[in-house]
Amino acid sequence: MALKITLSKDVADYLMRQSQAQNKPCDQIADELLREVMSSGNKSGTAETISECLNQTLDDLYVEDYFEKMRR
Repeated sequence: MALKITLSKDVADYLMRQSQAQNKPCDQIADELLREVMSSGNKSGTAETISECLNQTLDDLYVEDYFEKMRR
């Protein structure tokens, strides 16, 4: 199923970097992130909860990305 969404520039840039780093398409990276959020243990399913979980997941990934850059 195709779905078009609009992302903030920083999120889109992050997906592009992850796409290149993992040699996967952006939509697959986004799908994996959303699946991680959905399986995070909070089953309420509200838009706020999903948004909060996704933001936390992205924050965690930004930190991992930052530390990876610092190791180089």
